[in-house]
Amino acid sequence: MDRSLRSLVSSIFPTSSRSPNPNDYALLGTTEQSSPASSILLGETKADSLTHSRLSLLRFVFFLLPSPIQRRLRPGLFKPQRLYPTSYLDGLRGVASLLVYFCHFTEGNVGWYMNSYGLSAEDDNVASSPLQLPFLRVLYHGRIMVHIFFVISGFVLSYKPLKLTRKRDYVNLHTTLSSSIFRRGLRLFLPTTMSTFMVMLFIRFGWIGTPMPTFWAQFWDWTNAVWRITYSWNWDITQNLPYDVHLWTIPIEMGHSLLLFVTICGLSRCKTWLRLFFLSSIMLYCLKCQHWAAFEFLGGALIAEVGLIQDARAERDANKEAADLEPAAASKGWQVFWMINFVIALFIAGWPNNGADRTPGFRYLVPLTPDPFFSTGGDVISFFWYALGSLQVVIACQQVPAIQRLFTSSFAQYLASISYALYLMHGPILDVLAHRWMPYIWSIGGGADHFWGRLFAWFGGIFVLGIPIIWAADVFWRAIDTPCVEFARWFEGICLVKED
Repeated sequence: MDRSLRSLVSSIFPTSSRSPNPNDYALLGTTEQSSPASSILLGETKADSLTHSRLSLLRFVFFLLPSPIQRRLRPGLFKPQRLYPTSYLDGLRGVASLLVYFCHFTEGNVGWYMNSYGLSAEDDNVASSPLQLPFLRVLYHGRIMVHIFFVISGFVLSYKPLKLTRKRDYVNLHTTLSSSIFRRGLRLFLPTTMSTFMVMLFIRFGWIGTPMPTFWAQFWDWTNAVWRITYSWNWDITQNLPYDVHLWTIPIEMGHSLLLFVTICGLSRCKTWLRLFFLSSIMLYCLKCQHWAAFEFLGGALIAEVGLIQDARAERDANKEAADLEPAAASKGWQVFWMINFVIALFIAGWPNNGADRTPGFRYLVPLTPDPFFSTGGDVISFFWYALGSLQVVIACQQVPAIQRLFTSSFAQYLASISYALYLMHGPILDVLAHRWMPYIWSIGGGADHFWGRLFAWFGGIFVLGIPIIWAADVFWRAIDTPCVEFARWFEGICLVKED
């Protein structure tokens, strides 16, 4: 079966060692367009046109296949996957995106699991699930994942500028920062514009929500929503955005990306130890002002600089005896220290949505929360601990190779590729399908009034709904997300002053 499929695909696509290109999936079987007159001159028959149409249809169907299946059927179209020194962060971001989907599925369909183990609602007589225990809750308690996104963004966006800063290559530093600032808004907002436009069409089709009286009324309402998504000056105040409530993170991402670039530029000429000191001081100042997202972005930059310092030290001391530098026992001691930090962060990641002050472990952390987080109350209390925990996760991944290996697997790297698309697609697909499919899953599992019914619905729903969500994210990544990145690069190129 697999061999016959490969033979069919081989007859449609030529062998190539290139990475996938939109032209590989062109709806026309040839690169030349023929007029009716030239078709007659060339002797093109009706059968030829039919074959031409079939090839076009097959190419389109092949494009719609998830990329892992494409890679299996036609491996020559894809470059081999390469791992880079920071690929583990890409994998972490991909896994975090998947867990965000698990979180929103659970909150919307199996909400009992969002309570802590043993702290069910008064009118709920069903026993708690082991999934509600600390550490296991991380599988679907995705709120900390957004904070991890921000730390990773701070790391990735600052990594190259900090390398140039340490080399004192200020000319290329300016070029890099200029390029990053120019393209950042396009990178974030072009895909969200397309994803929310899809949601608008879903509403017009009657698949979700309540449509407005006319298409144009809906269209102008959508344009206002797009404007709100681009409004980045509320800093880390969460917004309830129309068309996709999960996009509240995007304006925060944009505003704090710019803050990060300004901070790097301002500290670029400082001595290393002073840059670390000032960066740490700004982080603490932001945290004291309740600006947790700024703390996380700048924390990512701090972790990146620490890693660059370690790399420089390792390169400088490469030819020396290990015993002269760092005893093996001391190195293992640090590994254990960071592993403990990772475990603590996983515990914090399970912070319950409600009743933290009654939950073992967390009830001791609540009164330790500093102001203004504590006095603000509500979810903001958890944001302080999420900010600390997200930094612990990322720095533990940086320092412990065993943790890195979890996120450099082929599956984690695939999730890394589709991570932004997965974040944008999971909400709309859940809105369209969950309320239609979940009743069947509940009926198969026996309903929500007993332990096993809920457990079956959780596993079954995540699996069944995960298929179209991953599929949609894969297609969105190739059809929209990647072209948006390429467009931003092209647009920057035509806007730049040509150097002599």
